[in-house]
Parts: sequence; structure tokens; C-alpha cells
Amino acid sequence: MYVDDVVDEFISVLTTLKADAKPESVQDFYIIPVQYQTTMGQVAELIVSFKDSRNSLITEPVGTGLVRALYSTYMSYLLPEGFAYQVPKYSDPRGGFVEMLKTKESGQFSYFTAHPGVTRGGHYHHSKTEKFLVIKGQARFGFRHILTNESFTLLTSGDLPTVVETIPGWAHDITNVGDDEMIVMLWANEIFDRDRPDTIASKVTDE
Repeated sequence: MYVDDVVDEFISVLTTLKADAKPESVQDFYIIPVQYQTTMGQVAELIVSFKDSRNSLITEPVGTGLVRALYSTYMSYLLPEGFAYQVPKYSDPRGGFVEMLKTKESGQFSYFTAHPGVTRGGHYHHSKTEKFLVIKGQARFGFRHILTNESFTLLTSGDLPTVVETIPGWAHDITNVGDDEMIVMLWANEIFDRDRPDTIASKVTDE
């Protein structure tokens, strides 16, 4: 059982007793309704995975249930010197790229930068989809359908937050059309697989 669930039940019972000065009955034992079944081995594996996630960047599904409760408990024992950790940054003449978080079933989060006039992308995906959000700067997204050659562009900026999605079968790129460094947040629906990257080079324009 998770301590928050136990405390919630204490509060619930105390509130009921306060409202009813003469309760009909008082139980000798009270069953907490939210309980989890697991093994010591599974708990140990989860705790190790929480620690390892800072290197692999792969997180467990820590938003619900036992994993959420155990993760919150694990985090509560971190000392101040463990509150932060660094992640790799990959840089080239275009800018930088940083992966922040990967999930086992819901893709990964990252961000990249681009210097003024720089174009990134120039590829398409068979199945992978992405969501781009310009945090800082001005961007021009270009798209071209790989079969029909239909094309179009979108202009976005950090001043008007807009999610731009990449669609399978459409080549796409993004160009920094502003005067300052551009910062773009990126979510992909799957973790990048170097053996099967699903990223095929294809120009959006002939320029």
C-alpha cells in the first residue's frame, strides 16, 4: 500500500466519525481499498530501473499504480546532490540535439537548436510520426508528398506556440528563418532505432 492512499483513508474515516457522533459500529480492522500485488524481485528490478533511467533515458510507466507509488517513494529519498543529472548533447555546424526522455510505449522527447538560415530534416518516415513545437525563434516547415509531389509550407514562431506534426509519406524539413538561434521541442511516437531508423533522406525542394 502507498502511504498517500493510507492517509486518504484515515481522513475519510475521521471525517465520517466527526459527522456522526454515534457511529453504529467500529471495525477492529480496516482494509485499505487500494492495494498492489507484487514480489520482492519485481520491486528490486523497478528500483534498479529508476536508477538506470538517468543513463538510458528510458523511464518506466511512472504515472499510475504501483510503479507511480514506488517511483515517488524512491525519489523522496534522493539527497540534494542527486536532484540533477546531465544528458548528452550532440552538436554539429547546424546546431545541437539533446534527447531528454524515452518511454517504452509512448515514444521519446528531445529538443534541437538551429542557427539562422540553417535547415534541418530533409527526410520522410514510413510509420514514425513526430510533433514539433518551436520554443524560441521563427521557423518555416516545408512538406512534400513523396508520391504526388504536392508541397506546402508552414510558418511558426515561439511567440505563438503551435504544434506541427510530421505525417508518414511526407518529406519534411524545418528552416530557421529568424535572426537568432531557434530552439525546437520534439516528440516522436517511438524510440529511435539505429538498426531500423525509419528515416529516409528526401529533399523537400530542389533548391
